Amino acid sequence: MTNFRDVIIAETPRDVVLFVTRGDKAISYPMLDRLYCTNNWINISNNLELLKLVGSMVSEGLIVEVGGGLRKGPNWIEPAFMTEKKYSFE
Repeated sequence: MTNFRDVIIAETPRDVVLFVTRGDKAISYPMLDRLYCTNNWINISNNLELLKLVGSMVSEGLIVEVGGGLRKGPNWIEPAFMTEKKYSFE
């Protein structure tokens, strides 16, 4: 079984955001921020850069803001690591 921290370390922040927004439940921006904050801002420099990334992904339609949370948008695409079944989550 894969530790989610491994995904945050090995994958791009864009792919991580796509991964955490894949389901029916939304993830709040503070929860997303906490994922990177607790991992010493690996692969992204700070919360401002994360906010910019989220903004650009919303503009592209990859994710949408709904009720204070983020979830997959109409143009959402599956990250390559999911297609490849690189990690096991059970």
